[in-house]
Amino acid sequence: MQPSEGYVPIERGLHLYYRMVGEGSNAVIISSAHFLEADLVPLAQGHRLVFYDARGRGRSDADLDESHIWTDYELQDLEAVCQHLGLERVSLIGWSYSGGVVALYAMAYPTRVNRLVLMCSISPRYPAPYNDEEAEEKKAESRLNPSDVKRLEEMRQAGLETSGPVVYCREHGRVHWPCQMGRPEALARMRSDPCVFQNEWPQNLSEHWRKHFPERSRKYDWRPRAASLNVPVLVIHGMEDLIPLESSQEWAGTLPNARLLAIPGSGHFPHLEAPEIYFPAVNRFLAGEWPDGAEVIQATK
Repeated sequence: MQPSEGYVPIERGLHLYYRMVGEGSNAVIISSAHFLEADLVPLAQGHRLVFYDARGRGRSDADLDESHIWTDYELQDLEAVCQHLGLERVSLIGWSYSGGVVALYAMAYPTRVNRLVLMCSISPRYPAPYNDEEAEEKKAESRLNPSDVKRLEEMRQAGLETSGPVVYCREHGRVHWPCQMGRPEALARMRSDPCVFQNEWPQNLSEHWRKHFPERSRKYDWRPRAASLNVPVLVIHGMEDLIPLESSQEWAGTLPNARLLAIPGSGHFPHLEAPEIYFPAVNRFLAGEWPDGAEVIQATK
């Protein structure tokens, strides 16, 4: 099958971008095409990957309605992709906050999900006892290069944020993405270039977060619903991620049929930081087997 791409029509004339890569009877849907497509291609061996961008991200249309909250429309967008492509059963990979999205989708449509990968996901509840935003901020700041931060600010003050937004965006990512990584040198492996898309420019992305991720949407507890989800779930955690290990342990302990794969030395980008572990593990899981090293975690009160 040749790679195919197009747009999924959703409400009020908005469209979502998608691209399909690979062959196989197992359809695997992955959000954040703008950030992951070029780097997760190794998973296309034996699987049909469907990458897409949620509204306001990558090549999809922006949603200007501030009443639309991510926990509502993200599930609608994922369902729209499935319906448009006629996918009755799928496996799902969710990275970062999209881990919460695919988990919620599986809770809403459990009979249509084969397998679920939560890749450095946000936690199953917030706030939680293990959350320490101050400690996370200090850890992130300790990974910043002061001279790089200074140069980035000089670029912004010189107007490059608007006169050369793609160049500024790339530099912004080069400075800030390593804050979430245990192996920042692995950023050199990244083939995706989200900065070519206007939605991903820092100033536009900040506005997207402001509109659709209000503070009230960041207070939740999905554990009661997750406890009844019986599909196989692989929880992947980078031990150097800013997200605490306890978050992934809670996912693995709450979901009845889940295992945790913790990757030493890796942070929020395990596909770049530890590809020798990440790709064999995910490929094996999508093929129907638990990868080596995936641990069963018992639920705790």
